[in-house]
Amino acid sequence: MTRLLRAAGSISAFTLLSRILGLVRDRLMAQTLGAGWVQGTFLLAWTLPNLMRRLLGEGALSASMVPAYAKARRSDDPEAARELLAQVSGTVTTLLLPLCLGVAALSLLLPADWLPAPADGGVDAMRLLLALNAVLFAYALPVCLTAVYAGALNTLGVFALPAAVPIVLNVFWIGALLLAKPLGYTVDTDIARFAAWCLTIGGAAQLALVLLPLWRLGELRRPRFGLPQRGTAAFGVFVAMGPTVVGMSLNQISSLLDQLMAYTLVAPGAVTYIYLANRLLLFPHALTAMSVAVAVFPKLAHEANDQDRGQLRRTLDLAAAATILVTLPASCGLIVLGNEVVQVLFAGGKFTADDVGPTVLTTSCLVAGLPFIGLAQLYARAFYAVGDNGTPARLAARLVLANAALNIVLLLTTGLGTGALALSSSLSSLANAWLLARRFHRHAAPGHALRGAWVRSGIATAAMCAVLPFARCAPDDASLLWRGLGDVAAPIGTGIVVYLAVHLLLRSPELRALRRRRSE
Repeated sequence: MTRLLRAAGSISAFTLLSRILGLVRDRLMAQTLGAGWVQGTFLLAWTLPNLMRRLLGEGALSASMVPAYAKARRSDDPEAARELLAQVSGTVTTLLLPLCLGVAALSLLLPADWLPAPADGGVDAMRLLLALNAVLFAYALPVCLTAVYAGALNTLGVFALPAAVPIVLNVFWIGALLLAKPLGYTVDTDIARFAAWCLTIGGAAQLALVLLPLWRLGELRRPRFGLPQRGTAAFGVFVAMGPTVVGMSLNQISSLLDQLMAYTLVAPGAVTYIYLANRLLLFPHALTAMSVAVAVFPKLAHEANDQDRGQLRRTLDLAAAATILVTLPASCGLIVLGNEVVQVLFAGGKFTADDVGPTVLTTSCLVAGLPFIGLAQLYARAFYAVGDNGTPARLAARLVLANAALNIVLLLTTGLGTGALALSSSLSSLANAWLLARRFHRHAAPGHALRGAWVRSGIATAAMCAVLPFARCAPDDASLLWRGLGDVAAPIGTGIVVYLAVHLLLRSPELRALRRRRSE
């Protein structure tokens, strides 16, 4: 368990740097393109290959391959693991390469006036969407291969480098925005096209970053192109991957639905509010719940072979308590400081004061579901570890449909705009986490109830939120730097101290367990 916590720490450290660069990138995007139809169209085009990355790369394919790769590594034939990796990477290339080429060709040949154009941007928006899609969809192939090789590195005990991979893409993205105007790209649509090309090149650079250490470790073999033969370990990976695609897709598909509905039912520029809210959600999520889930997954896969699965249940309960411990204050703190965070991070340039309010509302509705997103992903990985890919898939399929219906109901009845879409996603995540936790009892005897962890973290979070408004100390006319330090950094630091102090006074067992593990 000590190694698990150290791995989670290294993942969090590199992820923190990546998220900081991501916020720099998002600030540049907001201030360069604003919240108009160009930005909305770019973000919608980016969502499609990014969805494939989350589902096929970091999600379903990685979740299906890691247990099989870990099993092969434990066998007496280490070459079997290398062959499995070669077969999986070759199959991914065989499937995605023609798909990417086909989508690019269709996007280039399809007339823009055949598509339903939004009021803002009109046919020009559809023309830009097709052009961006032709370039950005190619990103799906290298990034899915990157996720396959990163999963292999995690199984080999290498966590830091895979966690650093997103930094590469952020560097390319930031570089594109900074170099666009010096290189002569001054029109918004031209800047969007230039950024798309840089992102696709950045995907190839990410792939090179994970290939090098595997080659040095002697684990890399030439990809076996074609489809795997029935009965092989690689064939089993892709068979298991089918339901896993659905099982891990709730948050990603819900996000895509939110952006599509925002683009068509609200306004093309409203996609920006959804996107920035997701970025602010992913910042604490990647540092907290995702780091725990990624680090614990190989351990769960190993302990799933125990007859009584008692150790698996203990590991899962500790990970769930840790998820609550770190996500609940992050969620509530971001809601309390939402206005200050959005003002400091994004306001300026073409992102005006009129865009701040909708972004804050959407962010608050979305981050309310942060603890449940983390718990749902953790329990989904527990199901995959024991070989049950069907249960998360069935639940997610039903909840995706329910989320779509709830989107429409809230849009029509609340007047929250994009906030309604975000609130629907949070409610769906809550339902997903609760149902997964209940259904997992059939695979492992129920452990210690998490009610105590919720109560203790709730008390500590309430105390933290009570002091946050009084910890802001920047004057109204302060510079951006001092506003960031006084209205965001100082309250966050104060809140962390208060939160930990209350947990110490409550003698929270989950906090003591984490401290004890780190000291071992």
